[in-house]
Amino acid sequence: MQANASPRSTVGFLGNKKRVFWGLGVVVAAVIILTGFFYNRHNIRIFADGKEVNVVMRGGTVAESLKKANISLGERDLIEPALDTKLADDLTVRITRKLCITLADAGEASEQWVTPGNVGQALEELKITVNSSDKVVPEPSTVIKSGDTIEISRFSDKFIEESIKVPFKLERRNDNLMEKGTTRIVRKGQDGLIQKTIKITYRNGEEIKREVVAEKVLREPVAKIVAYGTVTVKEISRGGQINFSRALSMTATAYTHTGNNTASGIYPYRGAVAVDPSVIKMGTRLYVEGYGYAKALDIGSAIKGNRIDLFFDTEKEARKWGRRIVKVYVLE
Repeated sequence: MQANASPRSTVGFLGNKKRVFWGLGVVVAAVIILTGFFYNRHNIRIFADGKEVNVVMRGGTVAESLKKANISLGERDLIEPALDTKLADDLTVRITRKLCITLADAGEASEQWVTPGNVGQALEELKITVNSSDKVVPEPSTVIKSGDTIEISRFSDKFIEESIKVPFKLERRNDNLMEKGTTRIVRKGQDGLIQKTIKITYRNGEEIKREVVAEKVLREPVAKIVAYGTVTVKEISRGGQINFSRALSMTATAYTHTGNNTASGIYPYRGAVAVDPSVIKMGTRLYVEGYGYAKALDIGSAIKGNRIDLFFDTEKEARKWGRRIVKVYVLE
């Protein structure tokens, strides 16, 4: 008859079993911990300032990954994805730095922040409309960098119409029925009129150019025709005649003795006359209608232009003459 197992043997078996279970528990716990450790590791790629930075994170957000990579953000910088995005394995973060440029639009300058690219893209981002007549410097395809200046010159045109006077010409005609020195208006002149269409070009509101783009004749000019006398011989009383270089129509007055000599220094006599030296030179021989032969020997403060003062021996004769218009012939 087999004997029963001893209490000691049973206790030993149970103790060994507990140790096995405890060891298995430790292994399982270690596996769980290690699995969680490696499972939460995220490889993050950050692209900024033309470089790639790689960081390993155990959970967290995009903002925390930037902090670990020691990358700071400017106020206007763009980041994708957003800062509060939860990290995931192989996540790519891209940072776009805004560029500070100067925009000179129609002469007014301002500071602007734009995304890297070319000039055309910057203007589109800023919602700046450029017309076909405007000029952009530099060219729209030019890549910009921080500190650059984009200048937009605004050009516009305006059309106006102006009426321009065309001065008439003077046409001279000889008249052999008129005395030399006399003239007659045969036909009055009239100015012509041209309508011009003028294109005015403005740059940034200031006029820079004018050009005539069309002309229309509204009225042709009419030449003024003046007849000039050519006759230099005149018949005078008693069948005589005189030869003269020119004839003048003058206002003739009369004077008599004052007790003074003439401007030429001689004592006045009939035939001595006062003239304006700018019209008739002193000493010139003359023939005055209704008076006769004379000589320019005197001047007077009131004798200016086409005026002549005739000397008479008596006051009675001078008063009788009075004032009249006469022909004065400058003798050759």
